[in-house]
Amino acid sequence: MKQKSFDTRNAPSECESDLEIRFALHNVRCAVEDIIHLFRIPGLDLSLAVNHRWDMKDMLAHLVAWHESFAKNLVLLANMEPPDPPRGSLRDVNREGVLRLRDQSPDQLIRRFRKAQKLVEMHAFDKHISIIPYRKPGTSYTRLQHLDVVAHHIRGHFWEILSKSLDNTR
Repeated sequence: MKQKSFDTRNAPSECESDLEIRFALHNVRCAVEDIIHLFRIPGLDLSLAVNHRWDMKDMLAHLVAWHESFAKNLVLLANMEPPDPPRGSLRDVNREGVLRLRDQSPDQLIRRFRKAQKLVEMHAFDKHISIIPYRKPGTSYTRLQHLDVVAHHIRGHFWEILSKSLDNTR
């Protein structure tokens, strides 16, 4: 088997970019799996309020809605089609995502979360995707920036959910 040698003609930034994407994608994957493991804890009270608007299950629906949006836009861009980011205020987009998925069971939401993650992983290294819209009107991000935003978003809610759950057991 012939060993592949490092091509020194590649710009270092290209190699670093792939490595950065790999690490960022790993962070997203871990964040998704951590949320899923949290929702698999026996006895987790899905009706427990996490904030003034949502309970635990709503929070999972919120995360799934955003992850599906990210995955959908990566797929569209990879297929050279125009992206279709959520439109409206952040509050409205969040509310609509939760309402759209509220009737799904936790198992269904988890399956959707994993399916979206697979799509993200399939397209995260697609170099012809340069900018991914997050929301209209709103910011657009590079692949690396978007992965970082997604990981941070999921992690923030992970700690919020865990904190509320621990407070409830005291």
